[in-house]
Amino acid sequence: MYEELYAPLPDSGPYLERINWREPVSLTRETLSGLAFAHQKAVPFENYDICELGRPISLEIPHLYEKIAVNRRGGYCFELNAGFAALLSALGFEVWPILARIYRGPMGEQPMPPMHRVNLICIGDEKYFTDVGFGGPMPAGALLLKEEILQEVWGVTYRFERRPHHRWTLFRETSEKVMEPMIGFTEVPSEPVDFLTPNYHTSTHPDSLFTRTRMANIRFDDGFASINTEKFHLARGGNDETVEIKTKEQEFNLLKEYFGISLSE
Repeated sequence: MYEELYAPLPDSGPYLERINWREPVSLTRETLSGLAFAHQKAVPFENYDICELGRPISLEIPHLYEKIAVNRRGGYCFELNAGFAALLSALGFEVWPILARIYRGPMGEQPMPPMHRVNLICIGDEKYFTDVGFGGPMPAGALLLKEEILQEVWGVTYRFERRPHHRWTLFRETSEKVMEPMIGFTEVPSEPVDFLTPNYHTSTHPDSLFTRTRMANIRFDDGFASINTEKFHLARGGNDETVEIKTKEQEFNLLKEYFGISLSE
C-alpha cells in the first residue's frame, strides 16, 4: 500500500541535471553542502499545486521524481526534502528522515505542530542537518549536528542547542544579531509513512497557511526571490525591492522568469 513512499529514485542523472550538478560526487560534507545549495537554487519552494491547481500532494518517490526532475516544478517541505533524500540515498549517503516543527516569535514562544520535514545525513561518526524545503532563511548547506558551536554558511550564523529527551533546536542569527529559534526536532528517524498525515493536513485543511497563501521562494548566489500572495520580493546584488502583484498574468510571468515555473502553458 505504501511501497512507492519507500521506492528508490528512478534515475539520479536527470535529478542531478535538474539541480545543475556537474561535479564528481563524494560522500563528504563538502559534496553534501554543495548538493543542498544547488537544490535550493534550482528547485523552488512553492505551493501552486495546492493553491492554484487544486492537486493532491503525493509523497511517492516516482511522483516526486516526475514532478521535480522531469516536469521541473518545485514543491514544499514534505516534497522537496523527500526528493532530496531520495537523491542522496541514490548517491550513497545514509539519510534519516526527520519530522520537525517550526518556531514562531522572536524567542520561539510559539512552537507550531510538527508539520515540517528535514533530513539528517550520517557521514562517518558525524550527523549533518540539511533542509531544502523551508521556504525562507534555510541554511545554504549542511550543518554539523553539534551543540553550541557557531557555524557560518554563506554569511549567516547558526547554532544547535540540545534539549531534554533527545531534542534539538536550530537557531539562526538575525540581521539584529539575535539568535532566534527556527526549527525543533528529535534525533529519531521517522518513517516515510509518518509524513502522510501532516502532509494531508498541511495541504488540505482550510486553516493551513498553505491552502490560503500562494508562496514561492528560490535562492540565488547573491540573494533570493519570493512570492507571498500579492507581494513579490527580490533581494539580489545589493538591491532589495518589493512590488505588488496586481494580475494573474503578472504573477505567472514572475513565476516563469524567476522561479522557472510555467502554469499558463
